[in-house]
Amino acid sequence: MTESDVEALRRAHELFAGVGQPPTFASADRGWPSRRAGDVNSFVGQGDYQRRVQHSREALLSAARTDNAAARVIAGAHQDRAQAQALTKGVLDEARADAAAPTTPMAQREAMRRRAARLRAQRTHVLIARLHARRRSAALRALRYRMLHHRGPGLTGLAVPNGRAGLAVRAALSRLGRPYVWGATGPDQFDCSGLVQWAYAQAGIHLDRTTYQQINDGIPVAPAQVRPGDLVFPHAGHVQMAIGNGLVVEAPYSGASVRISHLGSNIAIRRPI
Repeated sequence: MTESDVEALRRAHELFAGVGQPPTFASADRGWPSRRAGDVNSFVGQGDYQRRVQHSREALLSAARTDNAAARVIAGAHQDRAQAQALTKGVLDEARADAAAPTTPMAQREAMRRRAARLRAQRTHVLIARLHARRRSAALRALRYRMLHHRGPGLTGLAVPNGRAGLAVRAALSRLGRPYVWGATGPDQFDCSGLVQWAYAQAGIHLDRTTYQQINDGIPVAPAQVRPGDLVFPHAGHVQMAIGNGLVVEAPYSGASVRISHLGSNIAIRRPI
């Protein structure tokens, strides 16, 4: 927080704490409206400033929580990288130490076995590191979405429509970070169709259970007319939920978590009604 922010909050507080004389707010005072002293001290003026102070406090707390969460994700990514680096170096060091040329058929077979084992181990380390990186990236995208579209803590202020579609979107976003488990329907584990079924159930709308059934739920919609709450089918056997701004929320695959992803181009869309 800058000194000018602190000063603006202090001056607003003094209006209600009875400290000093009510100042005249200029238009440059970081969003505080310019009012005559009598207007500021009116009941309406006091309520307005109290709301603004409370909103600023909530925004600062929300930003701090987002910063802390992002710092944890980034720290975890560094830990993942260091662990992968150590594991792959260990495999490499083993290979370098195993430099003796086999002299018998038995020794040759054993050398081939060790070589194949090392290759498998190294491939596994790389794949695990890639999976961890994808999870960290999804977590950062989720934080970025919350920062851009939420006003204050919680899930209020989302840029989604009112009504049942909006309720379903908010319900799905409330499950961000929950693990994908095939066949799970919530509330703490989901597969792709289980997530959208559960989210719409919170809005009082029944969807069929599987992706292959949900492709027939609701009405078809042209991709150019997609809106938050629509079911998005990027390929056979997978369903996502549109949340606006070219994004979807989804339970993607085993080993991943509920996350925010970009809307694809070659998609089919259904709108629950």
